[in-house]
Amino acid sequence: MNRELYARFATCRVPYSLVVLIEQYGLLPAENLPVTKAVKHRYQQALRLDQVPTNLLVPGDPHFPLQLLQIPHPVYSLFYQGDPSLLQQPMIGIIGSRDPSTTHEKRLSFLQPFFKPPFVTVSGGALGIDSLVHRLSLKHHQATIAVMASGFETLYPAQHLPLFQRIQQSGLLLSEYPPSTPIRKYHFLERNRIISGLSSGLIIVEAAQKSGTMNTAGHALEQGKDVYCLPGCPTEKNFQGTNQLIAEGAIPLLNPEEVSKSILMNVDKWESRLL
Repeated sequence: MNRELYARFATCRVPYSLVVLIEQYGLLPAENLPVTKAVKHRYQQALRLDQVPTNLLVPGDPHFPLQLLQIPHPVYSLFYQGDPSLLQQPMIGIIGSRDPSTTHEKRLSFLQPFFKPPFVTVSGGALGIDSLVHRLSLKHHQATIAVMASGFETLYPAQHLPLFQRIQQSGLLLSEYPPSTPIRKYHFLERNRIISGLSSGLIIVEAAQKSGTMNTAGHALEQGKDVYCLPGCPTEKNFQGTNQLIAEGAIPLLNPEEVSKSILMNVDKWESRLL
């Protein structure tokens, strides 16, 4: 399928299942498609578009992250602002609580080996640990990627707009949603699969038992990614989620230097298989 069709379908939020069908059989009359009336409308709307955005990555583009086509609920398009070549570098996901613990600074400082090249940090731009990950990366002149839960015209949270502008200048903003897409609660859960899908490994600084962070951990495990957790006091709610993940098989992150070397070795092995 040509690039313009991918871009048209992405702009109108045509689901990947229908895109696969078109890839196999070519363009079909809307009335013959085995989809809902709403999806048929999106399909027809896509074919009628006068213009398609240019700041969009789709399969076939040099920097499109092909690993996102292999995850459950695949992603076939990403709108971007910034430097898309960062998607070809080793990416490490670092996430955590929106309401950090009193020890969050020490916990992030402990992860210093991940805040330097060749790693690119990936997080969600949210309040709390996510935004601190981006800020620390920028402070150490390290590239960082923020995966957004809305279109670029309605970035959330609004108080992070200066941070997002800084990330755009030296890093990368990503969203699977067209620019004018408003924020919806379920978007946060959807975007979490992209954070884990991009990352060579997922590091959880801290998390309560019921949180978006735990949702991202679930996506990572479903995708076959290694999940690393910083242990914490079991009586504090901010560490109950990470401790639970460790009890269920996540890797306790006790030596960041060794873990960073191991992740980079695995990235090198994966890249060599593609040569």
